Amino acid sequence: MTSEILRNEECNPNLLKKKGLELLDAGKTNEAVECFSQGLVYAPFDSLMRFWRGRKLIGREEYTQSASDLKLAALENPEDWECWYYLGVACYLGGMYEEAKVAHANSKTLMKKYGVNALPATTDWYWMICMKLGQPEEAAKALEDITPDMPTEDGDYLCRVLLYKGVLKPENFVQECEKNCKNPERPRIYHLMLTYGLANYLHYQGRDAEAIPLLKELAESPDNRALFAVKQSMQDLDAMGVSYTVPAKA
Repeated sequence: MTSEILRNEECNPNLLKKKGLELLDAGKTNEAVECFSQGLVYAPFDSLMRFWRGRKLIGREEYTQSASDLKLAALENPEDWECWYYLGVACYLGGMYEEAKVAHANSKTLMKKYGVNALPATTDWYWMICMKLGQPEEAAKALEDITPDMPTEDGDYLCRVLLYKGVLKPENFVQECEKNCKNPERPRIYHLMLTYGLANYLHYQGRDAEAIPLLKELAESPDNRALFAVKQSMQDLDAMGVSYTVPAKA
């Protein structure tokens, strides 16, 4: 129905936004991004279209454009933790670590303010940012309010930050955490996320001989190519000067 209306009202940003959201629900990400882009011509300050275009541009590795969209969305909706969270992700992957740090600090503050059960996720990113910036003391301090029994929607992120904190040990880390997967619909993603957390931890422990095989497993994964853990592993291997083979279908 919306497509028929659009043929007559292609300059209507509300209809373009609605169509874009429908395309996202249908899994047609690239078409949705183009629809939001067209809508933003007519409503450049529409924060919802900015947010979704920016978020989906991360998957296309267009990090600078993504960060531009998400920063504007966050400034338009400063109380929306998701805008700050994904801005932090885009900036981290784009190498803009100071900006990423501010974004995740804001995200964490808003999560606490509104009782959002996703603190381990934004804390994980904040820890990684601090480690990238050579600030291990601040990274450790960020973990202080993380506990094994805290409510969370992201069991994989909770396991990872507990590893960084020293509550969990690297030996059999992935296998043990997989036993407690809270979302049985995403076991593969859970595995990849845990594997990256372990590899990253080992790297900062000076144990690259153990970290590199794990990073290569992720970088060469035949599935979930848009997953942050896969993209991060490729960036890390590139920085180490270690070669890997991207699957042909990727």
